[in-house]
Amino acid sequence: MNPKRTAAFLAISLIWGSMWIAQQQLPDRSSQLTFNAITLALSAVFLAITAVVLRLPLPSKREWIASATPGITLIVLPYLLSAWASTHLSSGLTAVVAAATPLVAGFFCDTPWRARSASIAGLGGVLLIVGSTISASWNQLPWTIVLLGSTCAIAASLVFVQKQLMSCHPIYTAAIELAVASAVLGPQSFARSKSMPSGLSWTLILLSVLGSALASALYFWLLKKIRVDQLTSIVWAQILVAAAESILFLRPHLDWRIFSGSRNHHRKYPRPPLVTKRRAGVNRRGNIAYPVDNHASKVG
Repeated sequence: MNPKRTAAFLAISLIWGSMWIAQQQLPDRSSQLTFNAITLALSAVFLAITAVVLRLPLPSKREWIASATPGITLIVLPYLLSAWASTHLSSGLTAVVAAATPLVAGFFCDTPWRARSASIAGLGGVLLIVGSTISASWNQLPWTIVLLGSTCAIAASLVFVQKQLMSCHPIYTAAIELAVASAVLGPQSFARSKSMPSGLSWTLILLSVLGSALASALYFWLLKKIRVDQLTSIVWAQILVAAAESILFLRPHLDWRIFSGSRNHHRKYPRPPLVTKRRAGVNRRGNIAYPVDNHASKVG
């Protein structure tokens, strides 16, 4: 990749890899969902205003519809499937499924076998890191399939966006995607909590909005420049960022489920009920609980 693409890749990895630390400060699942819904909506508004100020050409009707698809497949669907499945899986297995995204993406697009071999090598590296935390059993098979379904949805939707939205400006693509996701997750947040949770910090929300907006726009810009399997390898960089920051700032034992939220995008995984200590999101076993999201794949 040239310097601009490399800089964008690193910026996205740093932003989304850092999102989980902010999410660990949230008190409960209701606050997490509200936080994500607000962040999504404000990020969409910020990007829309940016597009108007820059006088970017409006998308066509077909591009409006196509841009709405990632809001479901990159944010909402992974959130719902992961919320349903991840608490039934061992932490290492969850991380491995997330790290398999580049390999899965290679089967949805015209990827050379050398690149697929690199994806296998990257997945093998993750297996070496988290192998001791993998606890495989037949009972986990249905939930693993569900989580793989989320991974396939992410890869397929990115291939679709790359083909259908090459002429649409990435700021508009990101704004529409985030707006659709907030429209779906917002009512769920309101249904769970009809008032603003007291634990939410508007400073944290503002920083997450700016980071999410920037990373989302860069993500779709980079999607126009490189292959889907290359783009989804951001998940490996996010693992490195999250691991480094956890050692630097939190210093507990790592629970590798923190990395499952990496996509995505844009992206929102609820914290397991075991988490009890508020300080830095450390649970009773001294492990870091994995975040509600990265975005997901993108959101804060």
